[in-house]
Amino acid sequence: MNRYLRSQMICILLAVCSSAYSQGGVPSLDAGTVKDSTYTNAFFAMQLRIPNGWQVQDNEATRALLERGRTFVAGDDKNLNAILDASVQKSLTLLTVFKHPPGSPVDFNPSFMCVVERIPGLPGIKKGSDYLFHVRKALSSAKLQPTFEKDIYDAPVGGLEFGILETAVVIGKTTVRQKYYTTILKGYALSFISSYASDEELQTQNEITQSIKFR
Repeated sequence: MNRYLRSQMICILLAVCSSAYSQGGVPSLDAGTVKDSTYTNAFFAMQLRIPNGWQVQDNEATRALLERGRTFVAGDDKNLNAILDASVQKSLTLLTVFKHPPGSPVDFNPSFMCVVERIPGLPGIKKGSDYLFHVRKALSSAKLQPTFEKDIYDAPVGGLEFGILETAVVIGKTTVRQKYYTTILKGYALSFISSYASDEELQTQNEITQSIKFR
């Protein structure tokens, strides 16, 4: 497997090591639609702008990458594999977009994702930062352990309060950074995950998050 595909898989897996890709567990939730570079989700009354030229990945392709690259993150760790398996019934990928088409000859492909996870029966998770506490704990158990350069903090996104977790992991000669934004909405942990490797890529990711609106 070449370095590009490995980095893309690892990026996705790190983004969802506390959740997984399945529509089976949330049948009443609409994944949303993309039209004219705008993603809309009626259930969460949410919109965001996708950068021009970025590639929308369907859920089947994302799930295939997850399965192919799973061992790079979880390895033989039974506990982490159990976390991935258990969350299949309560999570859904709403949106996955990449800067470059899959298979492009680049060392790293920046991505932006939106993932939701049902949190019934977890009264201790009252806000996004509570959820991200558990995400950080799960990430710390991954085979490729990321570093955490600051504590989880809160900031507004689209007029709502989100918890934010920043991570970094070295893949070959590239340091991949990720920002997790999570809020609790309608009984779900709604998360945006941006993955980037340069300040320029971060600027584009920031433009995506700045475009997020909740009605």
